Amino acid sequence: MSLVGRVVPEGYIEGFVCTLATCDVHQWGFVKYIPSLGGNLFFLILICAFIFAQIWLGIKYRTSSVCMCMLAGLVLESAGYIGRILLHSNPFYRPYFLLYLVCLTLGPVFFAAAIYLCLGRIVVIVGEEISWLKPRTYTFVFVACDVLSLLIQAVGGVIASIFPLTNPTMIDLGTHIMVAGLAIQVASLTAFTIIGVEFALRVYKNRNHLNPTHADVYNSQRFKLFLGGLTLATVCVFTRSVFRAAELSGGFAGHLANNEVSFMILDGAMIMIACGAFTLLHPGYCFTKAGWAAATYPFFNKNEEKIARNKARDERREVKQQAIIDAKEKRFNRGPKVVPLARAESGENTGHGSDGSLGASEKIPETVGDIQKAPHAQ
Repeated sequence: MSLVGRVVPEGYIEGFVCTLATCDVHQWGFVKYIPSLGGNLFFLILICAFIFAQIWLGIKYRTSSVCMCMLAGLVLESAGYIGRILLHSNPFYRPYFLLYLVCLTLGPVFFAAAIYLCLGRIVVIVGEEISWLKPRTYTFVFVACDVLSLLIQAVGGVIASIFPLTNPTMIDLGTHIMVAGLAIQVASLTAFTIIGVEFALRVYKNRNHLNPTHADVYNSQRFKLFLGGLTLATVCVFTRSVFRAAELSGGFAGHLANNEVSFMILDGAMIMIACGAFTLLHPGYCFTKAGWAAATYPFFNKNEEKIARNKARDERREVKQQAIIDAKEKRFNRGPKVVPLARAESGENTGHGSDGSLGASEKIPETVGDIQKAPHAQ
């Protein structure tokens, strides 16, 4: 059985344009049903709201990496739902079908990347010594897997879209490649979940030896809610990826590919919940702006000597700036000295006269005994 399941029906005339009035959607449609206008429009409106919210939150908390990943995924999701809305009026038009298929298949790859980027920051906040991998290792490995999954799915989507219906072999090949990309994504999310659970157990066992520098962050209620939201988003993206792989494996004529209820729940709703968790429990809000900035780490490997040199340079710069500030404060607080008038007059009376004679307050010894008793000048 063809993986695509798009067997050209008997009586097919190349170049003939089907409409709902002239063709049966169950036989000729690229999806064997008319997509719901209301449901798909609702998801599209939600996605647009998430886009504006992510832009605002990204600017406010300066979470540029997570913001870019979320926006890329949301833009693809919006394009996919536009394709489904267009399919509502014309389920026989192949470009609409490919817009829906490719965009909704690729979009969650970027949501997974946003999830992966958060784990490294969590490790820095809680304590790098507890983890058996460095924060940049988590990011590099899982983002690399995500990019590989994206490229494979994109190649498969291009192959499936450029060949005509009269060449089902190449369409099958493109679909097979897309399934392979989805399988990599599922495997990556599975490994991420296992490693995340293992790190959580390490944190629990070493709960008395966590990084005290960021205790105010990981002890806050916001941070704990964020961890719950991140877990929920991971489960939802994983569920959607498994569903999508099963859907494509069964072919476009299969049950899953032509059951809109299954799609709306296991694809649409899962992605909406994941995006909602990442918006309502945004990492910038839950880490706080200062906490997110403090949790940065070098993505590319640097030797310890270079890191120590950069740190020493930053410390010297801070000391120099503080010295300048202290000098300015001392100069401001010192001010000109004012000699009291009474003290000045007293000084004049007890000092030497204008002719060099001693003042009246100094006694001149008159006898030899007085001279002997008088203290010797140094």
